[in-house]
Amino acid sequence: MHAVVLSNPRSGRGRAVALAARIADTLEARGHKAKRLAVGEHEPLDAQRLATADALVVVGGDGTVHHAADAAIAAGTPIYHAACGNENLFAREFGMRRGPEHVTRAVEGGRTTRVDLARCNAQTFLIMCSLGPDAGIIQTLDASRTRASGHMAYARPVLDEILRPTIPRLSIEVDGTSVVEGRRGMVVVANSRQYALRIDPAPRAVMDDGRFDVVFMPCATSARAALWMLAARARVHTRLPGVIQTIGERVSIGAEAASPVHQLDGELGESGPSDRLELSVEPRVLPVLLP
Repeated sequence: MHAVVLSNPRSGRGRAVALAARIADTLEARGHKAKRLAVGEHEPLDAQRLATADALVVVGGDGTVHHAADAAIAAGTPIYHAACGNENLFAREFGMRRGPEHVTRAVEGGRTTRVDLARCNAQTFLIMCSLGPDAGIIQTLDASRTRASGHMAYARPVLDEILRPTIPRLSIEVDGTSVVEGRRGMVVVANSRQYALRIDPAPRAVMDDGRFDVVFMPCATSARAALWMLAARARVHTRLPGVIQTIGERVSIGAEAASPVHQLDGELGESGPSDRLELSVEPRVLPVLLP
């Protein structure tokens, strides 16, 4: 078997590179080939480098996984997530374990499935896109680049968001039908049931149905936003007044200002001149290596 092991040096407080080396060593000790790559090196990940690979092992966080997805699709190479980020939602979705022996058994087993790929204004994501206080936290974190790592890095951004919450006025269309018109609140467009801290606003979302689960939670203050999050964590948010839930293949989100702040799988989405986000699904195109 031939595996490509891609690591993100910024993930896992720097431990991702060491874990990737152990995974590659274990694969090679079992008689397999292991090509080692790191994010940011001069050897970029592309379909050509994956053409002969039986598996792509991504050692990093969810952002590393979705950045590798297009190359995996183009090459038809199944992807396995050896989790080394803060939340690791992709790995959680499939019960993937990061130990070198677990990864090696997955490569040798060769069991695969295919899941949906999502795009937001041409940017790839796999888990979710959201607008609201969570995206504001990611924006502050991205701008600060403090030395703090792991969940501690979020302490100051969370405090800033409590004091100055990011709660946009949104208009949302799902498959051409208006479901929200000019209301303040937060929205999660989910391709997966997983969400940070197991809050999971869309617990029925699945990754292979070719559709998004869209959840809008109206709020105008940080206190109200926190209430929604707590209710979602307790799986009772759908009982609160005003929540809107729907399912669709295409979602269009308009905001009151250009370049609306949004996050994709825990990373800040790219800004642009438009005040709209256009989201779509490509059904069952990403091959996934199962544990």
